Order: sequence, then structure tokens, then C-alpha cells
Amino acid sequence: MKFVFAAPLFLALMAASAPPVSVIAATGDWSNLPPLRDNGTDHQTKNLIVALNKIATTRQCALPGYTGTNFNFDVSFAALFNPDGTVQQIVIPKLNCPKAEALLGGAVKEMVTGGDYKPTGPGGWYRGRISFDIDEASQ
Repeated sequence: MKFVFAAPLFLALMAASAPPVSVIAATGDWSNLPPLRDNGTDHQTKNLIVALNKIATTRQCALPGYTGTNFNFDVSFAALFNPDGTVQQIVIPKLNCPKAEALLGGAVKEMVTGGDYKPTGPGGWYRGRISFDIDEASQ
């Protein structure tokens, strides 16, 4: 008898859950979008830095900002927010490196959905930035 009541509740909860956030890599200019508020935590940044540095230093891909001795990574991304403040879509720049794009997209998604970045107004498109500098980048 408990199962009969549990099944409709489970289905109702599934229907009420938020749709997945899509992340795509594309070219574009997001400079005119309003900025996201960065709360300063960037809880995924350290993992992202280590992973992208490894890709660059092992020459798996040519990443922007990597010179062989320094790595000055600086990219912007766009995020579309619903009026209720939930994120609907994230657009990261094409890096011509599927592995790096997957890492960047995953990290940005985690940071945005985790609250590291918040819109500064109502729903719509906003611009965020991921940047780091590594002097004497090495394996």
C-alpha cells in the first residue's frame, strides 16, 4: 500500500525538478552583457587550474595564454538565467580542445549552479570571467 502512495509522489517530485543546465562551446562577444556578481569563492577554480595547466604543459592542446613558461588564462562566458534566478544555459568560448572545453564547461556549471556567480538583476543573459596566472608553468 505504501508503494501506491510513493509512486505518485516520486513522479510529482521528478516533474518539479529543474531541467538540466545546457553548456555549449561557441564563439561570440559577451562584452556588452551585464556582469555576473562573483562572490569570491570559486570553489572549482583550483581543480580547473591544475587540469588546464596539465593540458597546456603536456601540449595536449594549444590553450590561450600559455607561452611555455607562463600561463595567463583569461576567458569570459555567458550564462542565461531564468526570472527565478536559476541558470538555464551556459556558453563558454571555443578552445578547439574538447578536453579543455569539457573541463571549463563543467567547472563553470558547478560554480554558477553552486552560487559562486549570481545575476545582478532579473533573468536574462549575463557575462562572467575565469582568469588565472601561473608564472613558470610546469608539469
